[in-house]
Amino acid sequence: MQQAFMGLAAPVCTGTAGRVARTARAVRWLRYTNCLRLVACCIAWLLGMFKTLSRILLCLILLPVLVSLFAVAGVFYLLQDQPQVIRDTPVEYATVAAGKALVKRLKQQVEFTGDGGTTLAVTEAELDQLAQMGSYTFAWLDADVDVDETGIRSRLSVQLPDNPVGQYLNIGVRLAQSTDVIAVDQLSLGPLQIGAGWLLPLTARVLDSYLQSNQASLLLASVHGLRIEGDTALLHVSPPPDIKRQFKQAVRTLQASRFSPAEQGRVIHYYALLAALGGRASPNDNSLAAYVTPLFVEAAVRSKQGSAVDENRAAMWALIIFFSDGAFEALIGKVVSGQSNLVRSPPDVTLAARGDLLDHFIYSAGITLATQQGIGIAAGEFKELLDSGNGGSGFSFVDLAADRAGIAFVEAATASEDSARQFQRVVSAGAGETGFFPDIAGLLENLAQDRFRELYGSTDSMRYRRQLAAIDERIIRLPLYSGHQGSQHRE
Repeated sequence: MQQAFMGLAAPVCTGTAGRVARTARAVRWLRYTNCLRLVACCIAWLLGMFKTLSRILLCLILLPVLVSLFAVAGVFYLLQDQPQVIRDTPVEYATVAAGKALVKRLKQQVEFTGDGGTTLAVTEAELDQLAQMGSYTFAWLDADVDVDETGIRSRLSVQLPDNPVGQYLNIGVRLAQSTDVIAVDQLSLGPLQIGAGWLLPLTARVLDSYLQSNQASLLLASVHGLRIEGDTALLHVSPPPDIKRQFKQAVRTLQASRFSPAEQGRVIHYYALLAALGGRASPNDNSLAAYVTPLFVEAAVRSKQGSAVDENRAAMWALIIFFSDGAFEALIGKVVSGQSNLVRSPPDVTLAARGDLLDHFIYSAGITLATQQGIGIAAGEFKELLDSGNGGSGFSFVDLAADRAGIAFVEAATASEDSARQFQRVVSAGAGETGFFPDIAGLLENLAQDRFRELYGSTDSMRYRRQLAAIDERIIRLPLYSGHQGSQHRE
């Protein structure tokens, strides 16, 4: 009977084991298929990511191209073939004098205002005089200003270098009437018109960042509105009580950024050389050449281990500071006096046997070195125009020749490394004054305003330009400039 039971149980056990085995196989297959599905999903995800990354990489590659195309399209759209402002009124001495007087008056009024503030009144004619001065100073800019019931409108045309796109960027700005703040409410760039309430605050923040203070923002906030009465713009300002100190601090900050410690050291080295030369100057040789030649001989020696342009520029600054008795440090900062004492230059040094021509030469060279070349030329002519109209000596082409020689002197010394080294070689050869300063024989001077107008009309006339070209021809024939013709000679 036991055997019978065992016989019956065997099939049952065998059937159970089979079911268990089949179940195990099914579970294994399920796990296998699930793994396959997971692998497939991972592959699909990776392929999707690859496609996404491909798209991102493609966008990163195309983005600069698209930005460039957009910029080019913007340039094509903004630039124009014709200027919106054409200067047709030549500058007169009265324009220069009035502009200087206006700036001085406004500066003094702001600096000495009381706690209640002050109202600055500027007429349309005065604003237009400033615009004319800007147009004459910068050869690439023409500007005009209009005052009407809506505010102050200014238009500018910036002339660009020759290009196939457009010769001019025309800009328009309007300062709208307001009772609380001053703001630009309209800005035009070519045909594009945009709102510009952000322009002045952004400009102030940029200046704040540069000056490392909030002076520009405070000054902007001190202007409490713009009111128009007839052709006069009235701005009510309440400047900070220490506005004069802030102006001076801003100037010092700007000046400090102009000279690196290395450049300042070079200037001081050359200044010490000039001071030593002045201390043992021969009474029989009063020409500036007695200082220029040894100065640039030293520059040539020091240039063997460095940049001839850097050495020439430092030597030039030393020459300018020395013979202006430190006056140019008011413009560029205490480059020398911050480290050592200034000394007075010998009083009898001349050019063409005249001390006044030395002053013109040095100051014009200094202006040129400190600013753009075009401002250097305009500054010399402004000086002559002022002399002709304010009781001075009158307009002088002799003085103007000295001005333009000073400009050419700086340009030849600093235009490029090759030009700088050629400059050093010519000066070191000892050609003397006749190597860098033109003959002034036959040039008119002491021309009163009426006589100047009778002979030349204005500074835009062909007769005046021919006289300038003749002066420039005298300059470029000199040994120092014969291989270098600066942009000042292209009228």
